[in-house]
Amino acid sequence: MNDKLLNSESVINRMREAISARNDGQVGEFLGSSKQTVYNWKNRGSIPIEYCVKFSALTGRSLDWLIFGKEDSQSANEAGAPYLIDPNYAEVPLYDIEASAGHGSLFDSERIGSYLKFRKDWLAREGLHQKDLVAIRVSGDSMDGTLADGDAVLIDRSRKRPDGVFAIRIGDALRIKRLQKMTDGSLIVSSDNKVYREEVIHPENMDQVEIVGQCYWRAGRVF
Repeated sequence: MNDKLLNSESVINRMREAISARNDGQVGEFLGSSKQTVYNWKNRGSIPIEYCVKFSALTGRSLDWLIFGKEDSQSANEAGAPYLIDPNYAEVPLYDIEASAGHGSLFDSERIGSYLKFRKDWLAREGLHQKDLVAIRVSGDSMDGTLADGDAVLIDRSRKRPDGVFAIRIGDALRIKRLQKMTDGSLIVSSDNKVYREEVIHPENMDQVEIVGQCYWRAGRVF
């Protein structure tokens, strides 16, 4: 199957039917996206396959039904009542980008591994906006004491001004580091694991560094 599906308007209409959505915006919200994204799908006549797979997994409706309108008896019986949107939660995509943090956009085309759910009232209290949030997993021990290997980290892409712990890209490498901006314009890049030496990015080399966003929240094992 191609990675994009035609007849997007029909697919979106079936999505609305399955979750009793009143409008396309609720479909986007259900999938952790936006109304504009759904509009773009309609406009170009295609939907990325991963969104269809996710919708099928969340609702129990078969891909055959979602894509072609064909419903087999087993999937229909298993589906039962429509899957209703929980208005209290927002989903944030957890990206599997450890092996693909090279040139180009990090989050527009990388594979979404899964989703993390956060209460919308908590996001509001923290001043966070769903559209600005992504999540990745920590790889390695350079931030031991603060972040452990395998932790999931919530990144706010609207916050890019040091100081603090940030996801950054230097060349082809995606890293999570503690950043400190100095008065001369240089950037100190350090690890909380003191085995690793700090680096200094001088002002003339700042074009080699992309600050992806601030690491705001973490989840991981307690041992």
